[in-house]
Amino acid sequence: METIPKLFDERVHNLEFYAQKRIYQNLKLLNRLPMVQNVSGEFTNYIGAKPEDVIGDVISTGDGLDFNEIKFGKPSTVRGATYPKGFMFKLNSRLEDKGRLDATLQVFMNRAVATLANYFDKVYFESLKTGAGVTSISGLNTIDSDSTGIDVIENELKMIDAIEVQSDVETGFTPTTVFLPRADAQAIKVALAKSNLLDDSNFEYVGVSSSLLSSGKKIIMDMNNPTCTIEKYADPDYSVIAQLEQEEELNSEILMQLPKSFINVKMTEPDEPQRSYVYVFAESGLNILEPAGIAYI
Repeated sequence: METIPKLFDERVHNLEFYAQKRIYQNLKLLNRLPMVQNVSGEFTNYIGAKPEDVIGDVISTGDGLDFNEIKFGKPSTVRGATYPKGFMFKLNSRLEDKGRLDATLQVFMNRAVATLANYFDKVYFESLKTGAGVTSISGLNTIDSDSTGIDVIENELKMIDAIEVQSDVETGFTPTTVFLPRADAQAIKVALAKSNLLDDSNFEYVGVSSSLLSSGKKIIMDMNNPTCTIEKYADPDYSVIAQLEQEEELNSEILMQLPKSFINVKMTEPDEPQRSYVYVFAESGLNILEPAGIAYI
């Protein structure tokens, strides 16, 4: 099992570092969206806001300049919350005596982290579906393995227009990324490749499990200007990385080597009959800040 720098020579620290790396490999949105530490576990999703509703009254200043106030969340908001999820593993001294402890822990970590990733994938994608500001785009072509690249490019232009201009108001968002079922993503890539139009495509197509998006469904987002944040709580009592992040100035060089905290790990001291418990858990949710930058079709 890969270990973190020598400063962290305890087994629980190495387990946390291993789990952190694995969750970033499994949970793709962690590398794509801003992530913030949320101690309260609550936030406000600005679901229901329309582009024409975010411009408020003109505010005049003494020097002759007029400003329109930007308002978020009008006309409706939805309360959001982070969701906790975790797993526990029992181990005993016999595993260590037989030289199987690290291997057994790694198997447990892989399974726990993969299950956590699947769980939070569903939490995030359900939030994207609920919070999307665009829910229909007319005239999109159905793409399959026999389609041409021209069909794909035509769809892209329609999707871009639908997000850039809503209710005759320019939103300031240009979509860059499409999440869709793996089979649909493959069909699009094949269609583009057959027509030698891969370099002309405006989007990155990311295939996801059919449990997240059913066939024909897609989520379109501006990833250069993300309109949602991953809210998470990594407990400094159970995450050495979270501890370091609390004292960022003192540990800036170390933090550059580490992923941002997400996973919590706790290992109890052995009790009778020489049994310890390993807990792996996380708490997270997705906060929709501006629906106009997200489409669910």
